[in-house]
Amino acid sequence: MASMQSALGTTAYVLDHNKKRLLILFIVVGGAIGLYGIRGIFQGILDMIGQAPQLLVLLLFYSFMMIVQFGALMWFMSRPRTYTVTPDKPQIGLSFENYRGQPDLLDHAKSLVRILKGVKTFQDRGGEMPQGMLLAGPPGTGKTFLAGVMAAEANLPFIYVDASSITGMFMGMDVFMVISLFRKARGLARKFAAPGQPGCCILFLDELDSIGLSRGGMGGGQQQAMMGPMGMMGGRSLALNTMLNQMDSLGKHVEDRMKYKVARWLGLIRGPVPPKPVVFVIGATNRPDVLDPALVRAGRLDRKLMVYEPDGEGRKDILQHYLRLKAHDPEIPVDLMVADSIGWTPIDLKTVINEALIVAHDAGREYLTYKDWLTARDARLLGIKQPILSMSTHDRRTIAYHEAGHAIASHYLNKDDRIQKASIIRMGDAYGVVMPTPKLERHQLHAEEIENDIMVSLGSRAVEEIILKTKTANASSDLRNATNRAIAYVGTWGMGSTLLAFPPNAMGAPPQVLSLADKLLEGLYEETKRLIHEKEYAVHAIAGQLLQRGELIGPELDEIFEAADLSNPEMAKEFVRRPVNLPKMSDLMKKEELPPDVVAVPVAASDLPGQPPPTPIPGG
Repeated sequence: MASMQSALGTTAYVLDHNKKRLLILFIVVGGAIGLYGIRGIFQGILDMIGQAPQLLVLLLFYSFMMIVQFGALMWFMSRPRTYTVTPDKPQIGLSFENYRGQPDLLDHAKSLVRILKGVKTFQDRGGEMPQGMLLAGPPGTGKTFLAGVMAAEANLPFIYVDASSITGMFMGMDVFMVISLFRKARGLARKFAAPGQPGCCILFLDELDSIGLSRGGMGGGQQQAMMGPMGMMGGRSLALNTMLNQMDSLGKHVEDRMKYKVARWLGLIRGPVPPKPVVFVIGATNRPDVLDPALVRAGRLDRKLMVYEPDGEGRKDILQHYLRLKAHDPEIPVDLMVADSIGWTPIDLKTVINEALIVAHDAGREYLTYKDWLTARDARLLGIKQPILSMSTHDRRTIAYHEAGHAIASHYLNKDDRIQKASIIRMGDAYGVVMPTPKLERHQLHAEEIENDIMVSLGSRAVEEIILKTKTANASSDLRNATNRAIAYVGTWGMGSTLLAFPPNAMGAPPQVLSLADKLLEGLYEETKRLIHEKEYAVHAIAGQLLQRGELIGPELDEIFEAADLSNPEMAKEFVRRPVNLPKMSDLMKKEELPPDVVAVPVAASDLPGQPPPTPIPGG
């Protein structure tokens, strides 16, 4: 009885809702009958049916020609690069177990997956579904990998989109691409939704900055609006505008399916639109600073996860995970590998481990060792070994003592560092190299550490002057490093005799800063020469072994230093640095010690606060 009353009520509403349309229809039909009669109308219908095959052939021919000339070309040139994975055809063989080194990010991802899998339950509790998430961080930190893991664990439809491909050949095609992507995502969400739930689909936009650049341009002007496809004004921002509308607008409260639109137009369906499926947008970028503010606001990309390089514990977890997948020496020193890879990304670790296995395979061994790891690391950071067989004995000796100067200064000054390797074999552009690295990660730079780093750079020139009685051009890069850090020391970080700080810029450093930096270098160079005088026995020991073996790794260097100190107990005492006292800026001005013709020199962009000293130290 109730169903009959409901049907009668719906019928009455439909008739009342469409009474104007029915009236117009009756008038048209009545007019046609009055003009042609019932027999004439039926005769016309029969004639049209008889000519239908011919009309159909012509229609198909012209349609085919139009599609070939325009439709196919526009589709081929304007389709984005996408990959779709659905729950019934899983392709991503990943799980949370595969994501290593970032436990905090993993916990956040698990929380989000739980919400996406239980949309209806979360909404019944009063929760509002997040609309998107931004993954930002340096290249290689695992942003795309994390999105893939989330998609596999959520067991939801997943669409991967190369955002740089959302650029149509013709003006406005990128708009249709974005609309089509979101329509496809909503369709997949409905298709695979659990009973009683609206469904959810993950739409992953890789390299989001290629489509989401700020519409005001990098400089706040209107440069962005001048770069549309085919030279059209403002064309490039159309895709962004459309994406913003699709992600959060009044459109999410109205019907988007054509058959339901027609049913509502006819009055067959009434009332509010039921909740639409959730299209959860994940964007990945290396440049979050250039994204449009409207894109990253709350309600669109609600969450922002910074994906950094893993710390020591994270790298250890990643190394152990990938080593389990490779044949390796069971006694391989993982802790040394962790210290060797400070600042590396997960993909760096994976690549170098694989390269180490290639080195072992080429050498005919069944598993990789720590030396294979070092060889692969050096090849990636510096280049492959290319020894110069025809190098003269004099040049080879000069390079050996040059590198020994760096090694001595690093060993006796930086007690919190260790030397990974010293070599006089050409790798890349360097004839020789010393590779010091912190034993533990540094997150702050102190004045004494920077002074020691400057002395390490000056160690090569000190050895040249004191032992070799010469100066070589090979020390030029060392002197540039020392100069840049000295300028930053007194002019950027406020560690000298003045608190004035000048940010690095292309115009160079003020003359006053150059004068103070010169005095700092002068004082530290005197201390470096005093160190070389005291530890000359160690210089000869390291240089001699380099000449004999070509290269030395950390444990071998430690043995040589220990043996040299035991052989020279009277000189093996700890080196105590004397403090460097810089004159006050006011004293410099009074004494008129500032040369009037001092010119500003550029400050290296790498000398920024918080950055580690440049390593490795090339020797030529």
